[in-house]
This record gives sequence, C-alpha cells and structure tokens, in this order.
Amino acid sequence: MKKTLALTLIGCAPLFGFSQQFIGYTLDNYSGVPGIIQNPASVAGSKYKVNFNIFSMSVLAGNNAYELKSERFRKFNFSDMEEGKDFLKSSNTDKKNLWLNTDILGPSLLITTSRKSGIALHTRFRTIVNENNLSDKTFRSFGVDSGFYNTQITEENVQLKAHAFAEAGLTYGRIIHYSAEHVLKMGITAKYVVGVASAALYSNKMLVNLAKTDNFNELKGDLNVRYSSNLDNIDDNFDDVFNNKSGNKGWGADIGFSYEWRPETIGWLVSDPTLYKVRINAAVTDIGSVKYINSQHGNSYAVDGAGYTTDDLDKKDGETFSEYFNRLDTVGILTTQSHSDKLKVSLPTALRLDVDYHIWKRLFINVGTVVNLINKNKNQYSAHYTTSYTITPRLEKKWISLYSPFYYNAVLKKMAWGAGFRLGGIFVGSGSVLSNILSSKNISATDVHFGFTVPVYQRRRIKRAKAEEVVIERSKPQPQPVQEVVKPPVEEVKPQPVQPVQKTDTVEKKVEVVKEVQVTHDKDNDGVTDEKDACPDVAGEVALSGCPDKDKDGIADQNDKCPDVAGTAKYNGCPVPDSDGDGVDDENDKCPTVAGKPANHGCPEIKQEIVKKVNVAAKSIYFLTGKDIIQKVSFPKLNMLVGILNADKEMLISIEGHTDNKGKPATNQRLSEKRAQAVKNYLVKKGIAENRITATGFGSTKPIVTNATPAGRAKNRRVELHLSY
Repeated sequence: MKKTLALTLIGCAPLFGFSQQFIGYTLDNYSGVPGIIQNPASVAGSKYKVNFNIFSMSVLAGNNAYELKSERFRKFNFSDMEEGKDFLKSSNTDKKNLWLNTDILGPSLLITTSRKSGIALHTRFRTIVNENNLSDKTFRSFGVDSGFYNTQITEENVQLKAHAFAEAGLTYGRIIHYSAEHVLKMGITAKYVVGVASAALYSNKMLVNLAKTDNFNELKGDLNVRYSSNLDNIDDNFDDVFNNKSGNKGWGADIGFSYEWRPETIGWLVSDPTLYKVRINAAVTDIGSVKYINSQHGNSYAVDGAGYTTDDLDKKDGETFSEYFNRLDTVGILTTQSHSDKLKVSLPTALRLDVDYHIWKRLFINVGTVVNLINKNKNQYSAHYTTSYTITPRLEKKWISLYSPFYYNAVLKKMAWGAGFRLGGIFVGSGSVLSNILSSKNISATDVHFGFTVPVYQRRRIKRAKAEEVVIERSKPQPQPVQEVVKPPVEEVKPQPVQPVQKTDTVEKKVEVVKEVQVTHDKDNDGVTDEKDACPDVAGEVALSGCPDKDKDGIADQNDKCPDVAGTAKYNGCPVPDSDGDGVDDENDKCPTVAGKPANHGCPEIKQEIVKKVNVAAKSIYFLTGKDIIQKVSFPKLNMLVGILNADKEMLISIEGHTDNKGKPATNQRLSEKRAQAVKNYLVKKGIAENRITATGFGSTKPIVTNATPAGRAKNRRVELHLSY
C-alpha cells in the first residue's frame, strides 16, 4: 500500500537537505581543506604550509514526521523497529519533510604559495535529496486503513528531487588589501562537475480517493517526471548509473571574501589567529549546473487511474523503469503531455555569511547563516540546501580545537546543540549530539562529521614585511622644523584727488489736468451700471453682468439649479453626480453603478482570496497536447471560477492564452486563441454572459521565463485569468 502511495503522491517518505556541512568545524582557522569548500578566500593567509586531506565525511539525516525513541538512539540500536513501539508519528501538523545529505571529501591538497596567496585542489562527492509539501492528512493515513479509505485527499505542489554528483576543484586565494589594521582576502574556485544521476518528480495537483477494495474511486491530476537516462535500466545493471551516457557534465564555481579587523596587529603578513578582533566571511558557493540526457519517459503526464487497483500502479519485480512507464502509458493511467530530450540541473547554490569574534586569548564565538538561492517552486528539477543558522563558541589552538555549535534549521524549526574537537589532523563532531543525548525527548534529526588530514603548519613569522609590501610601521611623531615666514613688502598707496560734484538745476513744472466727469447710475452698487446690469436690484458679480453667485461656481443663481452647492456648467450648476454614492463622481468612476473605493477608481476591490483562487484555477487548466480540448481534471477549478463570477454579476473576466516557442509562430498564435476561446465557451455554457468575457491569444510573444529549458517552456504554456469591473 505504501509503495503505491509513494508513486502516486510522489513520495511517502519526503527528504529535505540540510544546508550546512561539517557543522561548526569549518569555522576553525585550522579547518584546512573543509574550510575552503565553504569559503575559497580562506586559502589565502592559511595557517598551513601544506594540508593534505585523506578522507573527510559529513552525513545529516532527520525529519519532522517520525520520532525515534531516545533509548534506541542512545544504544545505537536501529534493527527490528516497530511503529508505535520504537518510533512514533510526530504531533505537529506541518507539511511533512524528511532529509538526507552526504558530503565526502576525497584526496585534496592545500598549499600556501606565498605570504599573500595560496592554492588548493579538492575532490568531492555529494548526494542531496529533498522533497516538500506532503500534507499532514496524507501522512496520518499511512498505516491507518480506516482513516484512509474512501477519503478525498488533495495534494498540491508536492516535490521530490535527488541529485548525486562528483567534482574536482581548483582554488586560488590572495590577500588583496593589507594595512596595519585591515586585511581583505578573496578566493575563487573553478569546478569540473560530473553528474552521477538526477531524478525529479512533482505534481501541481493530485486527487486521490481509494476504496477498501484497493480500487481507486478517483486518481486524477498531473505528474511531471524528469530523470537521467542512465536510470532506465538500473534494475538490470546498477553499473549503468556510473557511466557517461547521460551527458552528465558541467561546470561550477565558488567565490568568497574574508575581512579581518586587527586593531592589535603590528604588521605580520602571516597572521596568528589571535591577532584579528573580528573576521567577516561572505561566499556564494555552487554556482553552475549539470546537463543530462533526459530519459525517454521523463515526461509531463496527465494521470487518470480511476477504476484501477493499487497493484496496477506497483512496479513489478524485475521490471525496469522504462518497462514500468511503458505499461502505465499503454493501459492509459498516464497520458504524455510533453517531453524534452535535455535535463539541466542546477547545483545547490547558496549564500554563506558568518561573523567571527575574538573574545579573549584563544576563545572565539561565531554567528553564521546559509541562505538557499535556488527557488524551489520555480526550479522543480534541482535539489538544494535550505536556510539555516548557527552560533558556535570555540576554543582554538594550533594542535587542538574544541567547538560547540547551536544549530537551527528553518525547515525543522528546532534548535540542536552539538560538539566537536580537532586533534592535529583528526577531527570528529556533530551539530546535534548533545541535544540528542541530554534531552529526554525523542529524536527527529541527527548528524556526524569526521576526517583525517596531514597538517604541515606555517612557522610563525615575527619578521617585519618589506617596504614594498606596504606595511604601516608605528613610530612616535617627530617635531617638524619651524620655517621663517617672510612677509612681502607693502606698496605705498597715494591718495587720489577728489573730483568736484556738479550740480544740475531742476525745474519742476505743474500740469493741471481737467477730467470730464460722466454721471452714471448703479442702484445696487455692485460696480455694474444699471444699463448693463442684468440684476439691477441685487448686488452681484461683474463677470456675471451684475447677477449674484452664492456658491461661487461661476454660474448666476438665476441659472443655477443648485445655487447653494458649487457645481459645473455641464450639470447646470450642480456637482457631478455620484450615482452609486461611493464618493467618486460618475465622470471619474470606472464603475458608476457599483459602489467601490476611491483608491480603486470607484470600483469594488477584488479580494485577495478571490484573486488567489482565480490564479489557482488558471494553473489548473490542462489541454490535450497540441489541441484546444480541455481535460476533465480542469473542470473542478473552472466550476469554482463560475461560482465566483455568478456571485458578482458586475465582474468581468479576461482570458489570455499563451504558448512556448516550439513550432511555427502562426501555429502557436492560432492554438493560443483557440485555447482561450475554449475556456470562454466553457464559462458561457455554464451560464456566464458572453459580454462579460474577453478571450485573447498571444501565442509565444509574451513568455514569463526563458524558453531555453523544459521547465521554462512548461511555465510559458499557460492560460491567464484576469478579473476586473
């Protein structure tokens, strides 16, 4: 039963990758090669002349679905476990996630090439698996038949992604700025990546209802499968996973910076770790991708399994993946919607930041975070890390270090407490061991890291740097010689003779002007003569031929239908009407017959929950490949849209059809128009007035993402729904 659900609902055991490796250890100034994979700038000014990594490993696993009895963990006994006795279901109701992550460093070498620079070579193998959005309702159904049968289950945006890859990297780092108190380092790593295998399954929506007879009352939705072609025959020959027939190659890069503030330093280029007061590290790691050949069955499918049994969905013993998908396609459970020959998988790009504070002597404390830069909702094929935080106090010396990280994972939403040590070239630690041992609560996550290296330490230099290395030497200020100031001779200024002022005789003449006075009559004293006054008995406005304008709207009261309220000539002196009484006059009201809000131009505000429902409906409209026939799985959401439009008769809807750039532009244009019209026809058939609906096709002219990838083209093949009034 669980095997069937794992396939149908895309994973009954979801996995979610941690974001940090070697938790706590890589912060050490003596971490060597493991520190370089977190920030390549640490290779510059290293504490090692040579550091050779023989083997190092970090393993992390955990979940928020099941909890292991603490007694089992302390005894390290994981055999013959039973649900309800040795492990229990967690009480939280969050989306269920489990995670697993391994990081192996093979033979690797760090070399300090000069006082300011260093290089490193590393080999590395990683596996990252993560899945999210499995509902608590589905999870609770496992193992409880009475609560699962004949129950409608809806799963949305469920994802499962796994990636295994190896890499060989070359790192170069250098001190790019050095002064008495400030040191800035930069490092970059170029990586050649070989992908071992990649697989991803996701479903935007899946409806499941199973009868007690193990027949599906309903099994409908979408299933998107992408996996490297070397997994097709994995049951026949596991060695095929490690061949290069899937074109599994790529390139990657890390870039990092490290700043140190050294208020106590006297200019040593090779620093002792006790010299800096504050160190700030910033790095972006795993920039790049791996290209695979997608399996011939790595398609987007429409699922319709109503009437079939759970046995029909089980993968049979000895059946390869290729044979399995062929069988489901043949019987009609899966219908292919689209396919791409290429599969591009991004590396788990992350931003790593930390601040290291030197408290006293050999005692430090570090605060750090790792931020995932892969958008899990937009990149359904690429496994990634997740955001996390650490606070790590440590005691650090040349031959020994002790550290105790406090680790918080943003997915698990729990704090873990760990410990570790380094003794020469050997280190062992965990980000959760103390909380798991000391706490009486059951265990939901654990991790461990260890490694073996050969260290050759730098000899501490107490020799001052050469002048050309721009080292500031502290010295007492010397008195400056006093220079004699010589004043320039002052030139004698001779007085100039004063010119006599000439007087001008002014003759003032008076001119007598005699004005002719005309006698006029203005009975109401408003400045308009009675002959020209249209209202001679009432004082008024000059501009209105002597008539009054009580509301000062420029319209005489005798012509003003609203003399007490300022208005406009268009409405005979009355204000512009507001038919719906919403405070927005009809001339500025885009919805003059429906009360709305001024901020919305007089139209009602469309509630966000309505907008979200319509957006969900738009993403749930599926067509047969290359046709304008709407699939039945789309009808529930379209019926919900009909209900929204019926609830508000004034609401209008615009339907837009879009395609990707595959095929001829003219063909895409016609298809997009037909699909938009098909949605309109459905709504009209359900009783929505045709004059409330517009349908437009845009073909491939308005992509929302690039068409260069299968995921991008899938997003561009869409129907958009826009509400308005």
